[in-house]
Amino acid sequence: MLNVTKASVYKMFHDKAFWICMAGTVAWAIVVIMAQVMTSGARGLTDVSQLANRWYGFVGLHCVEVPLIISAVILFTGEYRDKSWKLFIAKGISRASYYFAKLICMLLLTVIITFLSLMTVAISNFVVLHATFDMAYVWNVLQYILGQTLAHCSIAMMILMVISITKRGEIASILSLGMMIFGYVMLHGVESAMGLGEAVTDAWAFSMTAFVEFAGPTQWGRLLVAILGYLVVCSLVVITWISRRDIE
Repeated sequence: MLNVTKASVYKMFHDKAFWICMAGTVAWAIVVIMAQVMTSGARGLTDVSQLANRWYGFVGLHCVEVPLIISAVILFTGEYRDKSWKLFIAKGISRASYYFAKLICMLLLTVIITFLSLMTVAISNFVVLHATFDMAYVWNVLQYILGQTLAHCSIAMMILMVISITKRGEIASILSLGMMIFGYVMLHGVESAMGLGEAVTDAWAFSMTAFVEFAGPTQWGRLLVAILGYLVVCSLVVITWISRRDIE
């Protein structure tokens, strides 16, 4: 599995699509920031702390999840599309090893995209809102990036599961974006209507970014338990699925 992982990581970093996705991630974060500036101005928010809190509460969905879904679909459906993944299996690599190699790449991609997105927001917060750039601010930013990275690891596992099962970029994109919208809009609306509070969305990967607060308490234990849970469930689903199907 180590050699497959090395090959996958090497291929990812030497793919032009990877660098295009990274540039797109930063560009998308800037677009979201400008949208927040206009929205905050329209709502009459002028206090720096209020604006910063709105920004950081907004980025988990828009600045990280959208680029993560797009980048993952572009980078991880190619081998299914051109059938090159059959070469790994033909050389004696187990399907489980192939999946875990891709999972490691997916988590690495998650770390990179989360860092790029949130650092863009943090720097813009300093430049546009003139936030105080001191050790406390840096520490809060680093903690927030770590928490958001952990939260998005669960999301990444679900995205890779969808990609591994569907093997088609357009279908994986629609389903992943659908799961994101489902968690933030439909699922939360249903549980609110039923008086369940947030009992359901607390367990939904695409809603766990709310557990991470900027300059506030973060539910680290819940995030770690969620990562372990999604790792077990998604891995079992994918390995069972690909082991029972012939290579097409």
